[in-house]
Amino acid sequence: MGLFLKITSESQGAETVEKAIINNNVINYILDGLNDYYWQDQIAPKLRTLNAQYSHITLGTILRLFLLENIEIGNLKSFSRYIKKDDKLVIDQMLVANKYESLTEDETRKAICDDVFSYFEEVILKNKTKFQDFDAVAFIPLLEERFEEIKEQKIVNDRKTT
Repeated sequence: MGLFLKITSESQGAETVEKAIINNNVINYILDGLNDYYWQDQIAPKLRTLNAQYSHITLGTILRLFLLENIEIGNLKSFSRYIKKDDKLVIDQMLVANKYESLTEDETRKAICDDVFSYFEEVILKNKTKFQDFDAVAFIPLLEERFEEIKEQKIVNDRKTT
């Protein structure tokens, strides 16, 4: 059934170089876990009805991890928008890097996962009736389970591709 979710990120680091490295490691691990083709392909039949040849990216997302001062200067906010002609929900989430400054890498991963899941759940369910070929309600528990695996570092992206 193919890919239905594509997630990218933009990060301005953190207040220290060490924390910027931790934040980038965490964000990259989350991206790897959600962009995993094998995982998406396994759950897609539960979420879509169209043939794989008609599959498309239904959730186009970006995580932005910025320092609060830059968010305020730029008047930046999280937003989502459904694009009917593409049957695609665009999710652009702002995360405040300062919020995670005093956390360890494990605590940062768990906190960011919680924040991202909470926002994704809200905007996906808000748009659930708009999707033409995507069961948003069925996706939420699968997404929550995936975030739990990411939080516990259970994702291993070493599957061989053919």
